[in-house]
Amino acid sequence: MSGIGGDRPRELRWYHAGPMLFGDLGTSRLYVLGLAFYFTRHASFFHIIAVNILLVLVSCCYLIICRKYPEGGGVYSSARHSSKVLAVIGGLMLCADYTVTASLSCLDAFRYLGVGGEVSGFRLELACTIGAIGAIGLVNWFGPRGMGRVAMVVALATIFLTFVVAICAIPHLHHMRVEFPVRERYSLSAWGDAWVGFTEIVLALSGIEAIANMTGIMVSPVRVTSRRSILPVLMEVVVMNLILAAAMNAMPDSKLIDPDGHPQGTDNMMAVLATAYVGPTFSLVASFVFGALLLSGVNTAVTDLMAVQYMMARDGEAPWILTRLNRHGVPGYALIVSLLIPSFLLFIFPDITQLAGLYSVGVVAAITINLLATGYTRQFQLGGWERWMLVLVGGLMGTILLTLLWTKPTARAFSLAILNMGLAARMVTLAGRAQVPARTALMFKVTGGILFLGQGALTFVVPTGDWPFLFFSVANAMFLAVLSGYLSRNILVKVVRPPLENFDGDYDPTTSYLIAASRPSSLILGVLEDAQKAKAGVAIVFVRNLSPSLSGSAAHHSMADDHEACDLFEQALAIAKNLGVPLDLVYLPGGSIAERIAQTARDRKVSRVYAGLPSRKGIMRLFRGDVIGPLAELLPEKIELVVRG
Repeated sequence: MSGIGGDRPRELRWYHAGPMLFGDLGTSRLYVLGLAFYFTRHASFFHIIAVNILLVLVSCCYLIICRKYPEGGGVYSSARHSSKVLAVIGGLMLCADYTVTASLSCLDAFRYLGVGGEVSGFRLELACTIGAIGAIGLVNWFGPRGMGRVAMVVALATIFLTFVVAICAIPHLHHMRVEFPVRERYSLSAWGDAWVGFTEIVLALSGIEAIANMTGIMVSPVRVTSRRSILPVLMEVVVMNLILAAAMNAMPDSKLIDPDGHPQGTDNMMAVLATAYVGPTFSLVASFVFGALLLSGVNTAVTDLMAVQYMMARDGEAPWILTRLNRHGVPGYALIVSLLIPSFLLFIFPDITQLAGLYSVGVVAAITINLLATGYTRQFQLGGWERWMLVLVGGLMGTILLTLLWTKPTARAFSLAILNMGLAARMVTLAGRAQVPARTALMFKVTGGILFLGQGALTFVVPTGDWPFLFFSVANAMFLAVLSGYLSRNILVKVVRPPLENFDGDYDPTTSYLIAASRPSSLILGVLEDAQKAKAGVAIVFVRNLSPSLSGSAAHHSMADDHEACDLFEQALAIAKNLGVPLDLVYLPGGSIAERIAQTARDRKVSRVYAGLPSRKGIMRLFRGDVIGPLAELLPEKIELVVRG
């Protein structure tokens, strides 16, 4: 097997990863500012300072993680070195976070777009939100590769508009009204209230976790690419958040609080600031761009949620059906789950403040696990200050997590429901793979199914603040972890089909041809017959089409697990052996199909590349495009491109 077959494309540059991170951190200010004032009023400025300090500390820790895990530093990848169960828990907590992110960002997008009112007793912005999530899912079904460029354009437009608001607000900052978060400095309860207010707005840190998970496809050296991706976004977010927080507190209370004493602008504070400091026309344009940025964040959350499910299923930690790829390289069933859960959540929590209450637990838990697992690992060396930073910041995040679990019963119930139902599904999956008696496996499956349904029913029936609910959920999670551990120990190493090998042929080739194929066809027979006549060698390349959101998991793909590739290569080997033609097999998971074929052709110095006629039409061509045109542009003039039907 050609060594090139195991390569993974490193195509993610800093100016691609940066907008992805800004899509989370930058988007957060669109609702964090309003929520900060909602929870802490004029003490919000100090709380936002504290959140920015936390953001800087977490970012510094993730610079270490990205450097130490160049093949993927997300919590699911890094924690697996310590414990599979811990990694699954981290992955499930990320799923909870991405679910709320998708719901919250999409609902807030239509608040910025000014959608409101009711139709037949149903809130219009809620209907638009659910419709938009469905539309985003439809687009992602085809695995479009231009979404990164769209996100970059929207991010740049948002930065420009935010900069305009900040510049116009600076002359008015001397009107800022600030209250110290702790009015009774010697009261322990007052300090406790200030701490709780701080934890209320620790939102939108999942973007940096997603960036860490993508180090496996970052352009080398990863430490440089990750640093260039994180630091500019971090600087913009911190500086602008402080200016905008000051600008918010500089506005008169008549624009921040209604006559009944309720805060205004909770879900569209940036539009309020744009109107107050620039003007209504500018605010209208800015609100449209802000809404687009939020929808871009929804797309990122949906694809990240899909990717986490896919990675866990690939490792046998989630139902295998979540790994099923459609013809566009998208895990269709995982995508459907990624759409249904956020939509269902909106029916239960149709308000921004309610969703914000669910938000932090998932991402804070995932980051806590990642920092502590990396800080305590012994698989690589860390500087003394690096280890202490990871452990101390991880401990701080753990304290925030415990506070959220204590003060937010709804968030606690939601996260425990996701955790327990995910662990139950994992146990059912492991029972199907473990080498245990059939009756024992059936018992585990039935038990997992009962606990899955029982946790779901309990979440809706029992009041979330009741201690029996907490006791049962925690006990259930521990019980599932113990039983799953027993099953994991009884899973044998998977037996794979015998590896396919290159064929040396009956002659020494004088030239080389390359076949770009995605399925068995008559093209292979025709090219091999031509090669026999010309005494040429042949390389056949199969590029496994993967959605961009799955590119980071390309290392999990091997030819032995890809039945379509194996069927194609077996057909080609049978023909090559019959004709005596030297044949090399090249399997490439992920990346741009045209670029990977062209690079293989250049590396192998072939004289001719054969490809089949494209079959995409209509909407499929719109979303995916053709390979032939880009391939023709990428190939050197000395390499002939032959297209056959």
